[in-house]
Amino acid sequence: MPNDLIQGQHVPATSEATACGPMSRKIRRDDPNFLALLVSNNNRDIVFKDEERTGADRMMTPRLKEKLDDLAIRVANEWVGVKLRVTEAWDENNEHAGNSLHYEGRAADLTTMPIDGNNLGRLSRLAIDAGCDWVFFENSAHVHVSVKK
Repeated sequence: MPNDLIQGQHVPATSEATACGPMSRKIRRDDPNFLALLVSNNNRDIVFKDEERTGADRMMTPRLKEKLDDLAIRVANEWVGVKLRVTEAWDENNEHAGNSLHYEGRAADLTTMPIDGNNLGRLSRLAIDAGCDWVFFENSAHVHVSVKK
């Protein structure tokens, strides 16, 4: 569709830090405020990869949860039998760049289930429509989204 993103494009056309604010600190599982800062997304309409087997991909800020829950509805309405898939959300294993919003639970990497790279441009547009503050059709494997605090 004409408004779908193309690989390498992000909306808005500014840096993630400008659109969402910079990362302030890594949130760790042993942080006394862990459960006050992050929530577990248990939405049955979202598939979580959870390759760590710790539930980390379900952990996110309440704002990101709200946007992903909205996006899951949009995905289900767009494609019959397709669900939103989160491949990475909160990162507790230091797998991202030092200032990644994944460390604060404010970013997620997304695809669809079943996996179909042809859906990613449209998924990017749906993420914008769902209110994500920065959407990046990063590569042929996933879309990166992030939100403000």
